Amino acid sequence: MLMEYNNFIEVKDYVVYKVVNKESNAKLLEKVPYIKYLDLAIIFYFKVPGCAEEKSKKMVLIDNARIVEWGIDIEELMNAASKNTPKILGLKIQGILSTIAEYIDCNDFCEIAELEDSHIPLYVATNEDSCFGASVILYENLLYAISAKLKSDFYIIPCSIHEVIIVKAMSGCEIDTEYLKELIIHVNNTEVPESDVLSNSLYYYSKDNKILSIA
Repeated sequence: MLMEYNNFIEVKDYVVYKVVNKESNAKLLEKVPYIKYLDLAIIFYFKVPGCAEEKSKKMVLIDNARIVEWGIDIEELMNAASKNTPKILGLKIQGILSTIAEYIDCNDFCEIAELEDSHIPLYVATNEDSCFGASVILYENLLYAISAKLKSDFYIIPCSIHEVIIVKAMSGCEIDTEYLKELIIHVNNTEVPESDVLSNSLYYYSKDNKILSIA
């Protein structure tokens, strides 16, 4: 358990981050160290090593009292998490159809999905656990690497705190951003558990400027 660790040296290799909605988690953010990121907040967890329980229970929230006890600041916490999160939680990006096929566990559909994904510019990004996987948007240089691979700017649709959808911005194919924003809000209100909602915003990554912003 985290309470057994009384200094940061013992835990620094297990600190990871996740992103949550800043406004809807205002009460939580009064109790924990966080960094503002767009309309989100980056908060920090301790990834319990060797824990065999369900995925979400493998992580223990780091609160303000803990960093006072450790005698560290939020910059040290972020530096550790930036190094650890990609290494510990990994990365998974796949086409939207392959993601659906994996979810419904259909081998026949998997084969079709693999062929069709190359023609559909929609990708799901998460971590290897598919738990708190929206945090992959913070991985160093990842968004630029995606834009370089796509040879394009792209939109990010925040499905939940667990995953995001990447939509390639294609020349000559205008995307109705207002419709996408309305769709995000509708899905969040009707399909996503309140505790899992990441944001009602649509995000846009500029390949040239290397900046993620709210669209």
